[in-house]
Amino acid sequence: MLDNRTITFLTVCEEMNFTRAAEKLHISQPAVTQHIQYIESYYHVKLFRFIGKKLLLTDAGKLLRDTLTSIHNNEIYLKEQLTYLTDQRKPLHFGATLTVGEFMIAQPLSQFLHNYEAASITVTVANTNELLQKLDNGSIDFAILEGDYPHHLYRHLPYTVENFFPVCSPNYQFTTCPQRYPLTLHDLIEERLLLREEGSGTRMILEQSLACHELNLIDFHNIITIGNMNTIKELVLSACGITFLYETAVEKELLTGQIQKIELQDFDVQHEISIVWKKDNLFEKSLFELFAQLFGDRVISNSGQGKL
Repeated sequence: MLDNRTITFLTVCEEMNFTRAAEKLHISQPAVTQHIQYIESYYHVKLFRFIGKKLLLTDAGKLLRDTLTSIHNNEIYLKEQLTYLTDQRKPLHFGATLTVGEFMIAQPLSQFLHNYEAASITVTVANTNELLQKLDNGSIDFAILEGDYPHHLYRHLPYTVENFFPVCSPNYQFTTCPQRYPLTLHDLIEERLLLREEGSGTRMILEQSLACHELNLIDFHNIITIGNMNTIKELVLSACGITFLYETAVEKELLTGQIQKIELQDFDVQHEISIVWKKDNLFEKSLFELFAQLFGDRVISNSGQGKL
């Protein structure tokens, strides 16, 4: 078990403020200072430095933070595994980006609940950046991500590969394109673009795809930012603009003809949805077993590793 001085250090790293760390831990600020001084004396290093009034980690502090965070996360997972051995409750804490959470995990989750009726499950639905932060601080065991992430810090398995393309209502009137439909990505920049918020996986993929065509979001003349995929879909249905999203997110609407794909000659994008977890997780074998139970043949066939 990590002692209270280690927890104090990690809390200061999270808050980057001694006063806020003391308030969060319900201890005095002098106690926080004493804990940090003890650790610095023990390791013979300085952990923090100030530039003006701004608190910063030293290189030694960053190394210690990353190492102790990994130990702390593994301890959390160990506690859950011991609980499972004791009472056979199966704790599950994971995250999913918004498109994944809304359109891709209901079926495997329902099957899992049928197989493990006493399972204890917490699913956090948030954007890619938020979920990476939760992975780093141990709030979740793994995440299913649309967006990019620093691969050198994480392990991953492919969950699925999704088609990604622009869509609109059949009743949408394009602004400047002389044809009924535009032909290229550049033909869309005059349209109203309905867009997810910064940090979302869908937005990240769009930004990367635009960059391949020497375009940027700022090239679009009218952008509406909305943090909810269903609201974006409703606006598309009402012919209020166009958007880019994964095929799964509009599968039903495409079949019924309520929404249609904008067929472009120069835009053919597929993107991997990944199951991501911390690289230094000591209980990776247990995670693999959990992935097999939760996602079944989907992950086993995608992994290229045979049985997990």
